[in-house]
Amino acid sequence: MKKFITPLVLVAIAAAIGFTLFKNKQEMEVKAEQAMKTSESIPVRTEVIKKTEHKISFTSNGTFEPSQELTLKSEANGKVLKIYKKKGDYVRKGDVIAKLDDELIQSELSIAEVKLSQNQKDLGRYENLAGTEAITEKQLEEIRNATKMAESQVKMNRKRLANTVITAPISGYINEDYIEIGTLMSPGMNVVDIVNVKPLKLVVNVSEMEIARISEGDTVGVKVGVLPEKDFTGKVSFTSNKGDASLRYEVEIALEEETEQIKPGMFAYASFSYPAEEAILIDRKALANGVKNPEVYVVEHGKAVLKKVKLAQVGDNKLVLLDGLKEGEKLVTSGLINLKEGTAVSEL
Repeated sequence: MKKFITPLVLVAIAAAIGFTLFKNKQEMEVKAEQAMKTSESIPVRTEVIKKTEHKISFTSNGTFEPSQELTLKSEANGKVLKIYKKKGDYVRKGDVIAKLDDELIQSELSIAEVKLSQNQKDLGRYENLAGTEAITEKQLEEIRNATKMAESQVKMNRKRLANTVITAPISGYINEDYIEIGTLMSPGMNVVDIVNVKPLKLVVNVSEMEIARISEGDTVGVKVGVLPEKDFTGKVSFTSNKGDASLRYEVEIALEEETEQIKPGMFAYASFSYPAEEAILIDRKALANGVKNPEVYVVEHGKAVLKKVKLAQVGDNKLVLLDGLKEGEKLVTSGLINLKEGTAVSEL
């Protein structure tokens, strides 16, 4: 009897398990069907496209550069006899930096001046005799040419003599020197590097949208990386007329304050600010494919429609709409992850 009851129990257990699995399957199918119905439309958040008044401000970073810098080169031959200025010294335009040996040039100049004096006397005598038969026209022409050559020789030697005194062509600090007493110089050899940091200029690069607003003379706020507690101001002194390969334009800002704390090569931020104006602003998060190839979704008749747009950046997260959308359209601002062209959407 016990052997007969055991198979019946097993059959009952198996039937109970099968019924439970069947019921679970039905419940899963119902849930899947409900999920399918729910996923027929994707929930998104939207905002109506409209113009708003916004303050135009943007920041660009760059580095400080001296207003002038050059490498002074020798224009004369000769040995360095004296050095009046060295590395680290401040020089004004015209200050003597070094003196070269000029003994040979002085001698050549003296000889040239004697020749010129003699030629001038001869020319005067020949001109007095020009109306007589004592000299010919050819002789008079020859003494005139000789006098001109002598004058040129004197001028050349005076210039050579002046070049032995090496002077600063601009004001500034000597950043590097290349000479010592006894150095034998020749034309084209480096003497010193001079940098003029009064005023310093901050060089930054801005976008095509930003350069259109910037004018020479605009006042700009400046923050220096190593001096975060201080605020400086400057004025735009130059804007480039041609952009680089990435359509960035160079802007130079002359710093108004003079300070020894800021050095050429230091990093800084320039803050530009202009009066408010009306425009359509789009949040960067609404872009479907990034800034390089900007596209956004709008809702039309309950479906997502992908549109190409033209934008300009005016802040870290805000973009100005230049073309591609109209006022009144509904822009999808969140829920873009699963969107495709024509996807049904439901607005939250």
